[in-house]
Formats: sequence, structure tokens, C-alpha cells
Amino acid sequence: MKPYFSIIIPTLNEERYLPKLLEDLLNQTEKNFEVIVVDGKSTDKTIDVCKHFMKNIPSKIIISNKRNVAYQRNYGTKFSKGSYLFFLDADSRISNNFVYKLKKFIINNKGLLFIPYLTSGASDKKYRTLLDLSNMLAESSIFFDKKFSLGGSMIIEKNFFGLLGGFNENLYLAEDHELIQRAHFWGVSPRFLRNIKITASFRRFKNEGEIKILYKYIISTVYRLFSGEIKNKIFSYEMGGQVYKNKKIKKKGFNYYINEIEKLFNRIKDELKS
Repeated sequence: MKPYFSIIIPTLNEERYLPKLLEDLLNQTEKNFEVIVVDGKSTDKTIDVCKHFMKNIPSKIIISNKRNVAYQRNYGTKFSKGSYLFFLDADSRISNNFVYKLKKFIINNKGLLFIPYLTSGASDKKYRTLLDLSNMLAESSIFFDKKFSLGGSMIIEKNFFGLLGGFNENLYLAEDHELIQRAHFWGVSPRFLRNIKITASFRRFKNEGEIKILYKYIISTVYRLFSGEIKNKIFSYEMGGQVYKNKKIKKKGFNYYINEIEKLFNRIKDELKS
């Protein structure tokens, strides 16, 4: 039977977080899906983790020669059979009835593009306000020129994804936002799923520090609003679970990030003048 969803997960050294997501997928009440893990040649036990779950989930492990989220997502679609592509990050979590509720919503409401709301886990309640703001910004952006997504988690009809040409692999960041932007040019706005939620990971906040990550989010948002899509490296944003393994990052003070934001605003002003 043809799967309704192809769930595509780009990975790099995710032996710690991926098993939790695969366990969530194993426990889904709706089973009409396949899982495609696109791995960027991990050096840890990510592949072994996948093979363990492959016994009970219709799945494929695809090895990518490039370590690039957009490329790995696009590459995974070439092996997909589902009617809808469901992109998930390896460190996210979903409830056991997530796929059931998602399929029911799509069948009843139709559509080409869907974005689940983000929620925090039990141990991350202090980030709830931040997620509420993110959800609100993304959903309200459909009324403005610049569109925003909610990270890499989205569901898109396969043929429409092909029509769009997939994710832009030449961007440094925000390829998910840019895809939503191109969908808008085709007259398609995402349906935001307020009652179908994905539990977001806050490992970057915990590892690098809350001020630093908020700074990066502010910088990237302002850059997209005033300078366009992010093609160049405006700050370090590394992919892979190895970033969070026993790595102590020197945390800079609040004033440092305020000064960096000021520099960005001055840079944007100069670009707008030229």
C-alpha cells in the first residue's frame, strides 16, 4: 500500500536524540507512513540506531555525501513514495496520535502546505512564551510581504514540492522560510495547525546560552526583513548532534550581543542607501 506520508529526517551524529523521535514514530496509532532518514555520514551510532528501528517501521536509510540540511531533505524526497512529504528535525518529538490527527485534518480540509505549531516539553516550560511568539509571528506573516515558517517541520504535497523545486540549497540559513516565500508566489499559503503540535528542542539554548541564541534569531529575522534571504554566513550555526557533546562554549555578555545587533542595523542601513 502506498504510504500517505513520507517522513524525511536529515541527520548528523544524532545517536542521542534520534531514538526518541523514532520511538514516537513507532508508537503512532496511524501507520500509513514511511520514514526516510538521510544521514550526512555520521561518525557516531546514528546508523545503528536507525537499523534497530527499521525492523518495525517501514523505513529507508539514505547516505548523503553532503552535510547540508536543505540538500539532505531534497535528496530524501527522491526516494519517497508518499502523497505528502513530512519534514522533521531529528531532535523534535511528536505525540502518539500526531500522524492520525494530521491525516484526518488534511483529508477533511485539503491543502498543499501545512505547518504544525510548536510547543515545549515538560522540562522546557520556561520557553513557552518564546514559542507562543514564534507561532504568532509565523502565522501572522501570511498577511505581510515577508513570510516565516516554524523551523524545519512542515508537511507539503509532493507534486507541489517538486513544482517549487525543493529547498534552496544555496542558502546558509532559513531555507524553510524561503520555501514558504516561494509557495506564496504560487498563491499558496500554509495552513497553520494550532491543535497539532510538535515538541521543539531547546538544546541550542541550553548549550550556547539563551542570550546568544536569541541574538541569532533576532539577527536572522532582521536580516531577512531588510536585506533578503541569508546566503552568507552571518554567524555560526552548525548542524549535527556532535555540537552538544561535552562542548563548553564561552558565553559572551549581554552588551556584546547588543553591540552586534547595532552593527547589523548599521550594515543594513548602508545597504539600503546604496
